[in-house]
Amino acid sequence: MHANAISDVEKRPSAALWQAPFTALAPLMARGALTSQALLAQCRAAIAAYDGGDSGLGALIYLNPQADAEAKALDVERERSGVRGPLHGIPVVLKDNIDVAGWPTTSGSRAMARAVALQDAVQTARLRAGGALIIGKANLSEFSFEVRSRSSIRGDVRNPFDRHVTAGGSSGGTAVAVAAGFASAGLGTDTGGSLRIPASFTGLVALRPTQGLLDMTGVAPLAPSADTIGPITRSVADAASLFALLGGAGASAAAGLPTRTLAGARIGVLRQAFGVEDEIRRATEAALTAMSRAGAKLIDPVELPPDLCPVGCPEIVDFEFCPAFDAYLQERFVPGTAPASLATIYAGGEFLPDYRESLARRLNWRSLAADRPRELKEYRRRVRQAVAASMDRHALDAWVYPTAAVTPRSLDNPAVGWAAELAACIGWPALTLPAGRAVSGVPIGLELLGPANAETALLDLAADLENCLKGRPIPLLDGAR
Repeated sequence: MHANAISDVEKRPSAALWQAPFTALAPLMARGALTSQALLAQCRAAIAAYDGGDSGLGALIYLNPQADAEAKALDVERERSGVRGPLHGIPVVLKDNIDVAGWPTTSGSRAMARAVALQDAVQTARLRAGGALIIGKANLSEFSFEVRSRSSIRGDVRNPFDRHVTAGGSSGGTAVAVAAGFASAGLGTDTGGSLRIPASFTGLVALRPTQGLLDMTGVAPLAPSADTIGPITRSVADAASLFALLGGAGASAAAGLPTRTLAGARIGVLRQAFGVEDEIRRATEAALTAMSRAGAKLIDPVELPPDLCPVGCPEIVDFEFCPAFDAYLQERFVPGTAPASLATIYAGGEFLPDYRESLARRLNWRSLAADRPRELKEYRRRVRQAVAASMDRHALDAWVYPTAAVTPRSLDNPAVGWAAELAACIGWPALTLPAGRAVSGVPIGLELLGPANAETALLDLAADLENCLKGRPIPLLDGAR
């Protein structure tokens, strides 16, 4: 965390706590100037004021009934024996497709409302080991199907910058909880943009790690060959810290290495993914100018062959979702609490009517073209090969482009373009950070894509860029439209 952010919190902690990055809060906690109980009280007050009712944000599905006792225990532990890790006493929210032992994992569906998890997901356990205070579960797109966050459990997740538009999805509840001060950080999942799109629409940082790097045990699957778990945070430093806690390969070991800065970095500009919205183009151009002034060499443009732009990559969900979700239902829940299968869920009809067609298609995955999964795998290989060739040819450290090609205009699915699907298609890490705001007030995100297992370098570049930009936008919740 940058020193000036820590200084701001120290100078006026009561005003800044509810929106501070958690890396700025840890020093206050270490010297007794802040407790987990006090921070939890701030989060609770924000939840009570802004999440419920017809005009509420709709970000949360479930609140931890033991949060007060756990916060007190973490405060006592800090005083007696020190901290467990970087998130000791920090309120964290989980997307409600991540298991917490004894809590429902609903995936946003009424059909799953009583499905009680047998044990923690691997990443839930790692959060606990690092001292995190898990305060609840966040709303999402039902079954993580879309890029809005609408569920039969809680309805729409509304954008805290404009409540008439979506917060994006499918990890929209996690993003809104962090942006609105309901929690200091959160975990979501990403199959085709589901971390990065809502983070970009709410002025946050999100990291999609290299495919397969982080353990997904205990996370409801969508398409296992593309699913990832990752952090949504208020700063790049927070994302790096949380990524390391989740088991990011080399993240801890890399702490002593020289920091990679924009000076001398070679960044490819993927203009094919810019879209046509003037506001997004202006914000992106301003960020590119800031990168150049910081010493980055921009290779402008880099391109993908038109037939390799990853339009339609989520089709893999049609083949992978049903068998993977059926196995999850059979393995992860207290007997008798979860539906027996996806077919049982479909027959019961306790889900958004919007999803009837897609559920029916995915239930009949065996009847789909038998050679299509092989074709999709080959297509991904070709896209990855094309990106790698460009990286090698220009000796690039990263590609850059807007996270989404549009800003949201309603509560329905925004036509975000294919840029966010690129990282999912090739399995490489990508990070979004705030780069500006539209006239509507909704933030605009910028995405950096780096080579496989290069998260540390990507986070370093993003941290330097974060220093060059204007800072994270914070929603004025009492004055939101």
